[in-house]
Amino acid sequence: MYFELAILKGKLAGYRKTITKTGRILIGRDASCDLAIDDPLLSRQHCLLEIAENQVKLTDLKSRNGTYVNGKRIEEEILKLNDEIKLGKHVVYLQPIQKQTATPVPGRICNRCGKDLKEEDFAFLKTTNYAGTSYCKVCIGQTIESRKARAKAAPLDSKEEVKLQGMQTSPFSPNKSVPGAVSPPKMTKKIISDEMTIPLSNVSLPPGTPSTIGHYQILEVLGEGGMGFVYKAQHSFLETIVAIKVIKEELAAQPDILKRFVQEAKLGVSLDHPNILKIHDAGESDNIFFISMEYFPGQDITSVMKRKKNISVSTALKWAIKMSDALSYAHKKGVIHRDVKPSNILVNDQEEVKLADFGLAKAWQKAGANQLTASGQMLGTIQYISPEQLENSKNVDPKTDIFSLGASIYYTLAGYPPFGQEPLGKVIQNILHSPPAPLQRADIPKPLISVLMKAMAKKVEERFASMEELRNSLQKVYDGLQQQ
Repeated sequence: MYFELAILKGKLAGYRKTITKTGRILIGRDASCDLAIDDPLLSRQHCLLEIAENQVKLTDLKSRNGTYVNGKRIEEEILKLNDEIKLGKHVVYLQPIQKQTATPVPGRICNRCGKDLKEEDFAFLKTTNYAGTSYCKVCIGQTIESRKARAKAAPLDSKEEVKLQGMQTSPFSPNKSVPGAVSPPKMTKKIISDEMTIPLSNVSLPPGTPSTIGHYQILEVLGEGGMGFVYKAQHSFLETIVAIKVIKEELAAQPDILKRFVQEAKLGVSLDHPNILKIHDAGESDNIFFISMEYFPGQDITSVMKRKKNISVSTALKWAIKMSDALSYAHKKGVIHRDVKPSNILVNDQEEVKLADFGLAKAWQKAGANQLTASGQMLGTIQYISPEQLENSKNVDPKTDIFSLGASIYYTLAGYPPFGQEPLGKVIQNILHSPPAPLQRADIPKPLISVLMKAMAKKVEERFASMEELRNSLQKVYDGLQQQ
């Protein structure tokens, strides 16, 4: 017996998702959700389905308009089959289904081998859709193995590993030509940059990847996320190396998402600080909306922690001071980041640090600010979000970044978020009502613990008065360590 998540009413009526294994499904308006529903009554991150061996639990994530099961507003509920779940204008059911007989999907074939793709392939996740093109399980496996073999033969230097705004590195790298795929033009000219020299004739891009965007020649895919792709590219005339962030075509058609994308470009281009990833340009070319930004060959802190396991207190403080410098500068420019987290903090081997992703940032004024989101909608990554942003994002001020930076510093020292990783419902309760878990490392000085606890105070008025004040406190702890 398998389960099916079926939407019976609303704009997405007819949508069906087959569930064959345990896991979590985040539902909301944000495109990064597992099930993104364009419904003005939904919060960005509205509710969470947790599927275990013997039960399915639904948790409301402090949504403004609530999550309803059989007409009753719930905070947390163990679901029964055929319960009616109401989310805004949408009605959703979790119902049992029988395994279907495999039948071809009209007009859907593997773009590599030409094999017919069947309903079962899509339902049970035996295919992957990449940049609007589908591939069968066998071809996916071949390309992944091919990539692993190449990586084993010639491992990348850490300087060449780049991850922007939490996007995961794409696993797809073709090993043979694909009919209809767009390939970059053959060129013998080499790209000269501070990072490396690349013969353009050797550039190989995944199928469906544009070879050029505006004046930029695409070199490789750096990452893919719910909102879009990040490419490494070269300016055709200036020959500079940049990173190109592209919004997915289906999302560009949604006015609120496109407006947020444009706002990121406008706010980002106004910020010029050595510890903020610089945005150079933005525009539209052949219906592709893009942002051109500084190419920074480094890794985000989450990836660094997975590789190094343990970051020294001195190093963590140096990173934190640079981040507080960057955020203090942004606040003085009237910009709140609102999504400060380890995966948005990039570092390289020279210990240069850059803050990335102002996609959720807003222009802030003491008298109030025009919001791109409705009052009460929750934005940002839950594990590092401030209590006031969880409860009502309309009234956030720069102190929300103080809380999130404190939580990010905590993660860098501890290796885990201060209020837990999951389940998300429990994380939310911890952020709202519980103190951070005690830091276990004996080498962390007590003054630093005091600084972090003040930064992560539940009440806004109990935190540091400004990011500059937090920066000065961190500097004082760092100077004390150097004198020991």
